[in-house]
Amino acid sequence: MPKARWNHIVEKYLDNTCTREELQQLLQWVEEDPENVHFAAILRDHWERLEADMPDDAAHWDQRFEALTSQFSPPPKRVIRYRPWVAAAAALLLLVSIGVGYFKYRPVKSIVASPEAIAVHDVAPGGNKAMLTLADGSVISLDSAANGLLAQEGGTSVSKQHNGQLAYKGANNTGEQQFNTLSVPKGGTYALILPDGSKIWLNSASTLRFPLAFGAERKVLLTGEAYFEIAKDVKHPFIVAVNNTELKVLGTSFNVMAYQDESRLTATLVEGALAVSHEHKQVVLKPGQQANIPAGKEVIDISNADLEEALAWKNERFYFNNTDIHTAMRQLERWYDVHVTFRDSLNMRLNGTISRSVNISKVLKMLTFTGEANFSIEEKTVSVGK
Repeated sequence: MPKARWNHIVEKYLDNTCTREELQQLLQWVEEDPENVHFAAILRDHWERLEADMPDDAAHWDQRFEALTSQFSPPPKRVIRYRPWVAAAAALLLLVSIGVGYFKYRPVKSIVASPEAIAVHDVAPGGNKAMLTLADGSVISLDSAANGLLAQEGGTSVSKQHNGQLAYKGANNTGEQQFNTLSVPKGGTYALILPDGSKIWLNSASTLRFPLAFGAERKVLLTGEAYFEIAKDVKHPFIVAVNNTELKVLGTSFNVMAYQDESRLTATLVEGALAVSHEHKQVVLKPGQQANIPAGKEVIDISNADLEEALAWKNERFYFNNTDIHTAMRQLERWYDVHVTFRDSLNMRLNGTISRSVNISKVLKMLTFTGEANFSIEEKTVSVGK
């Protein structure tokens, strides 16, 4: 079954619209491919945990379950009559999120789910929202501003395009530099095109300060996280200043994550070359590499990057790959503009991927299937416990 089809079924499951026929396809897939026996074990585990009424075709589902679990020794001691398509959906969610191969090396954990508690209060996903501060100090709320020309500052025009992006057009700077600041709040994201044609996407809780027109060098100041596609200009290098670090490029695509509440700054190179300078040290990244700078340390660690993980936010997804639960919850705090509290001391890792366009309840529902955690929502507060 194609992965796209799996994702479709998962999304329908989260909406409680998944059909028996769709999950029958999954069961057939498990039976036909012997390499999926580990997934069958996960399916059996979930089957035994979920409580519900038995459907009219109970005997048929019992036979299907026995066929799936007969390959295991010892055989299951009992068959509890639950709704198998619900259990299959839960297991499918794990499969799509993490991959069959993952289960070959990871022991099954007990799973505590409380979908009813999660759904009592819900929070919608973030969207296109930001505040633009002009050189004269005036502020424009971009999410409510109409499309078209927003301001004319010197020889530079500032416009909001039909796709919501901010666009700057003008000549190179010949006089005193003037700056604009784009501030994206929690629960927001925004993209802009600079006068040189470079494109920048800002993630939630991020700020970019940049000149209205570039001079001898193209330099911007970043806090938070952003993805850059820099227009090539050999004579005018592009510099991103963030914390005590500078990233210098001529023309390239890269991501920078530098939130103050994270333990490190991470720069991930997609295309081109990227020079990373920090506290008198400098390294040059190649495509597919990542520079990690721990907070408060004068070191730059280079590693191979997981591009899917680094660029997940730009691709409108959450991607948790053995991610510490506190790190994952900080991502949810920024995107949904919520406050996360921990009822218990948790030291666990999360795995899974899901769209950022869904309500927070769906993300939490997914995470209940990937670790020993329980979630509830009250107003704009998410409570996490065992």
